[in-house]
Amino acid sequence: MMASQSTEPAPHAEPAPHRDLWPGIAGLTAAALLITGHVLWMRTPDIEGRGAIRRVVLFYAKDSNRDLSEAATLILLAAGLLFLFLLVALSRLAGNRSHLVLVGGTVFTVFLMVAALAGNIFAITVDHSDVFPVVPATSLAAILLLHVAYGAMVAAMAGAAVMLFAIWRAAQETRAVPAWLGWAGFVVAVLSLAGPVSAWFTPLLLALWMLWAGVLLILNARVREGEGRAS
Repeated sequence: MMASQSTEPAPHAEPAPHRDLWPGIAGLTAAALLITGHVLWMRTPDIEGRGAIRRVVLFYAKDSNRDLSEAATLILLAAGLLFLFLLVALSRLAGNRSHLVLVGGTVFTVFLMVAALAGNIFAITVDHSDVFPVVPATSLAAILLLHVAYGAMVAAMAGAAVMLFAIWRAAQETRAVPAWLGWAGFVVAVLSLAGPVSAWFTPLLLALWMLWAGVLLILNARVREGEGRAS
């Protein structure tokens, strides 16, 4: 006969009290970095009109502007990476719409990084290459890359819109997401659909929404920790 085995039930695994704490902190940090990086990105010269070449040459000829462009790249890349930690927590709250949250958030992250690299790679190349000067001929490449960066930001906000619409719908069906957070995301998502004319400011609105989401997760972690101590 087989040896008798213990029939004692396994202890119930309680949710980790800090499960939402670190994603919340990551969300707050990502939002702050996104705001900082986007403000630096908005400093780039106007590339419309006949004077675009002159403005681009004068802008990138300054060492300080190139240094800020390189800093903006690192800041936006870090914002994208930290956002992924917030994204996982948001998808968990979204329930059966978690796949839409993950897909939309991933699209946002990928294209945010593309925008960060495309919009600043000209300045980085000039700083780190002795054979790539800032002259009218090379400034054409900068103008092209800045257009690519803006197009990537349009695509990034389209992905964010998918994520925010999914969270809005989840907020209508479950109490895991507060209704006010869902409706705030809905407003940002609608504005993001106007991509070509709104992508210069909707990332800032998304960053503010991320701040609220991060605070919500931190508060959830605090409540769960208090309930754990009470039990």
